[in-house]
Amino acid sequence: MEIRCRKCECVHNTGCSCRAKAVKICKDTADCETYSKDDLKESIIIENGNIFQVAEGLVAENTRNVPLVCSATECLFNKKENCIANGILVADTPPVTRGEGYGACCATFCNS
Repeated sequence: MEIRCRKCECVHNTGCSCRAKAVKICKDTADCETYSKDDLKESIIIENGNIFQVAEGLVAENTRNVPLVCSATECLFNKKENCIANGILVADTPPVTRGEGYGACCATFCNS
């Protein structure tokens, strides 16, 4: 499954694509449990602006299929903890659920 990622500061993000060996989505919040902040990438973003603009040409080269374990059983695309979507987008955790040190969530999540 192709996983696009808007969390530019994640250690697994390369050119807007997830490079993790596997991704796990949490049951209750649809949070991406694989997200891990890279402080060096974050400082580059602050200095140079949006990495999506800088890495625009790299996106096609860096796509790859990443195994996904999804525990979000309330999602329309979840069939027995297997995501049947063509791909997902990982983005910021919605403001309603954010706590200190908020992370990333599956933006493709859709209540069934």
